Amino acid sequence: MLTVPTPPDCGNPWRHGSALVVVCGWALVAWGCTSSPPLKIGEDSGGFDSARVDGPDSGPADGRPPGGDSAASPGPPVDVTTVDVTPPSDDWIFTFDQIHTIEIELPHESWQSLVADPYGYVPGSFAIDGQRLDEVGVRVRGKIGSLRPLTGKPKFKIDFNHLVEDQRFYGLESLSLNSNVADCSYLKEVMSARVYADAGISTSRTSYARVTVNDADYGLYVIVETQDDRFLKRYMADPSGNLYDGKYIWYGGSSYTLLDFAEGNDSLFQLEEGDSVDNTDIMAVSNALSATRGTEAFYATLGELLDWEYMHRAWAAEQWVGQNDGYCINKNNYRIYFDPEDGRMRFIPWDNDNSFLFAYQWGRNWGAPVGNLASACLAHAECRADWATAVQTLLGELDPEALAGFVTQIDTLTIDAAVTDPRRECDAGSVAPSRAHVAWWVTARSAEMAAAWGL
Repeated sequence: MLTVPTPPDCGNPWRHGSALVVVCGWALVAWGCTSSPPLKIGEDSGGFDSARVDGPDSGPADGRPPGGDSAASPGPPVDVTTVDVTPPSDDWIFTFDQIHTIEIELPHESWQSLVADPYGYVPGSFAIDGQRLDEVGVRVRGKIGSLRPLTGKPKFKIDFNHLVEDQRFYGLESLSLNSNVADCSYLKEVMSARVYADAGISTSRTSYARVTVNDADYGLYVIVETQDDRFLKRYMADPSGNLYDGKYIWYGGSSYTLLDFAEGNDSLFQLEEGDSVDNTDIMAVSNALSATRGTEAFYATLGELLDWEYMHRAWAAEQWVGQNDGYCINKNNYRIYFDPEDGRMRFIPWDNDNSFLFAYQWGRNWGAPVGNLASACLAHAECRADWATAVQTLLGELDPEALAGFVTQIDTLTIDAAVTDPRRECDAGSVAPSRAHVAWWVTARSAEMAAAWGL
């Protein structure tokens, strides 16, 4: 059972502060009160900093592939399909009645290639619950906050048709495996996805797996549905539009570029799905923003290019889950989709391991978003009012009791696997308090947001 801490009575719920307790490189919550409250939505604010806490790497020091070149025992026949065949349901992968078992096998040459170039696909094999594909592409994921070597606990992406053209696994082209190195609770990605889904926002399905690589135990991972053309078919009436990645561009070390509109970086948005138009659809949004920001025409003009109702709802959900590393207050971890039916743009959330955080923990404030579209909207009376309406609607629709029940469900399912994870980067004693914070959050967040928006 989770013991949910009760924060001190600091008046306005948005005044609840915390001292950052760093344990093994992790920022954990210790309740306290800040000396002054964050600003309410619509008030002016100062700047921000972008400091992040990162944990140490772990694993064998000699860089050898654990388990050598041994091959896993073949499982039962796998249901492999092609793009021309109607696939069986993949729903069994994204459930919370079990922790799946995933086995990745990397030949020596593939291991060495990933050491040299983590982002390049290499040949490997993949099995989940005994169902095996012998020829898949494997690469490492992650950047500044979560990139880890193979001797640590890296994120992975498994591409089922990288080596075998049109190969699918229950219709899926790929799967993403999140390592939880930035989340001591192991709950944030899954809980964020649940909230976005309840809010009616297009979001990836998730589940849990215990992962081995060459027979070495890599611990508890979150399976995340890759946002590709199959993902778009589940959500979009017309899935043939352009999907772009808005995640920051990393040049190595501490050098990177955050992507946003009207900053001269339109060409850096990476096309994930659709047909290239040389990013002219993104440029149109940037040009309209540059031409109308701060004017009365802003809201109507951008309304021809953006689905404002959906955007407001997505941003309300992003704030509810406390996504410090998302678009609104960090210009990061988002996808954008242009609907061919009306040409308008929608936001899709991605990578939520830095959610369930208070904005001030990163020196930010939801009353002063840094994402250019969000900032311009908040400065426009009609746009801000419609955003507030979306917040109020969301707060009325989310069910804190149901969300708390889901926290209990996944806590019960995964607590042992989280505590015994051999590549966990936080102290084992920090897992339960981190989960208690998430449990408290889902019961208290709606009241906090209502106070912040003056609802």
